[in-house]
Amino acid sequence: MKAKNKIWDLIVRVEFHLCPEYCGLVDRRRVIAFLFLTMIEAVIMPYHIVLYLALQVMGGQVLNLIHIILFGILQYNVWKRKVAFKKGLSLVYLLVFVKLAADCIMCLCYGSMENMLSVLGNIFIMFILAITAMSMLLIRASVIITACLVPIVALTIIHTDMQVLIFSSKALLVGFAMVLYVYTYNVNSVVEKLRQPKRLQESEKKALDILADLKDNDEERVANLLSRLTPKQQQNIIERAAEHLKNRELDYMAWDRVCCELTKSEKEICQLILKGKTLKEICLELGKSESNITSQRSHIRRKLNMERKDDLKRVLQQRFFAARMNVDKLPQVEKIESEPLPAPPPLV
Repeated sequence: MKAKNKIWDLIVRVEFHLCPEYCGLVDRRRVIAFLFLTMIEAVIMPYHIVLYLALQVMGGQVLNLIHIILFGILQYNVWKRKVAFKKGLSLVYLLVFVKLAADCIMCLCYGSMENMLSVLGNIFIMFILAITAMSMLLIRASVIITACLVPIVALTIIHTDMQVLIFSSKALLVGFAMVLYVYTYNVNSVVEKLRQPKRLQESEKKALDILADLKDNDEERVANLLSRLTPKQQQNIIERAAEHLKNRELDYMAWDRVCCELTKSEKEICQLILKGKTLKEICLELGKSESNITSQRSHIRRKLNMERKDDLKRVLQQRFFAARMNVDKLPQVEKIESEPLPAPPPLV
């Protein structure tokens, strides 16, 4: 358990270093992949040095040394944040692919039949690189690797004995199919309309708001409504409404923390920006001119101490998320969570 915690602490520290401003799920996957790929290369590179010395293959040794130098330069630039982390990780993937591809071509053109096992192993690793790059949304790197794999696979087929080819063709077909599969489940049209677990649809939120906002003098209407439901349905509605009310109250508290220095009008603009509204849509909804909204956006950026390159919507999302996490730790939240839920009224 201690070793596991230390590994996780290391990943988090690297994550804060490489992604200092924000780290989502995809970014975390990229950080983990970067660390693992770096560790694997740290083992493979000295292994290749010893292997090429034992086999006295100078061409392979030169190729390995060039790869080590380029890999070291790239690692330095990534750790020093001289290149964006996403771009740096893509370049690492492409560099490893180029080294494997060059090794395959050398084995096919100058090696013997015994080298075919090494070639097939390299192709298998290249498929893994393409698949993992696609899974982390490094689309360009994955497409380049997959496209360059086609001529390498074709060259391998030409130089491979028919009997070996029959037994290895399945792995090649599955490799291309897996790249296509990962691309498919990342396509926007596939995932954009998925409903997240424990997330309420807009219509459900409105219905719960109506129930939650009923006043004391509406007790008869509430009882009449709930009397048509089973006890389990009644309890589910009450629990869900209570959870919704609690989350809404916490959202208000977090929002006040993020926008404590903003005016009411500026807060309205921020809320519309978070909803993804365009400048024209904001102007239409608030009944103001574009110049007025643009001016207020500048005031908002100044009050939030933003730099010119910062995206307002992204900054608001980051700060709201951080404020929401802090609000969750407040004693008031524990009090809300400890309050027992009201029992449903008896059936009439």
